Amino acid sequence: MSRDTKIEEEARQVKAALPGYLAVRDLATAALTTMADDLGLDLGDRDRRDLAYAVVDAIDKAVELRGIAFACSVADMEVAANERYLLTPAREKAKTDPETRNVLGHLEQHAQGAEKVRNELTERLARVGREWLAKRPAAAIVPLAVPAEARTEAKAAA
Repeated sequence: MSRDTKIEEEARQVKAALPGYLAVRDLATAALTTMADDLGLDLGDRDRRDLAYAVVDAIDKAVELRGIAFACSVADMEVAANERYLLTPAREKAKTDPETRNVLGHLEQHAQGAEKVRNELTERLARVGREWLAKRPAAAIVPLAVPAEARTEAKAAA
């Protein structure tokens, strides 16, 4: 098994292990249930589930956009590296070396492909981001009421 094949298989396993949207909601529900119990909050099962769903729903699109933005950053670095380390030296060498001159077109084609991927990612980020910005509600942070025993513990610790 080649190194590339191993890496592809590992990447497939990671992708398969990543939780989907519904699994993330279930995970958030479990985490909030534990946290509510730890804090002594009196939340019913439905309230915990609704709170978890609201949290996941509120951050889901932003997390997707963060992933696209990361891919854009990687593509930007690839385009810059191609220009700096691949094309610029090849163009200089092509002035004097006929063999490099023959290969230069293929190198430029490779760089154009990377730039096309970068442009498509940037377009997707702009399109999805525009939709998200139009739909996102204003962030209102409401502090949770602190249970009486936690206030007492905090005063005693101070």
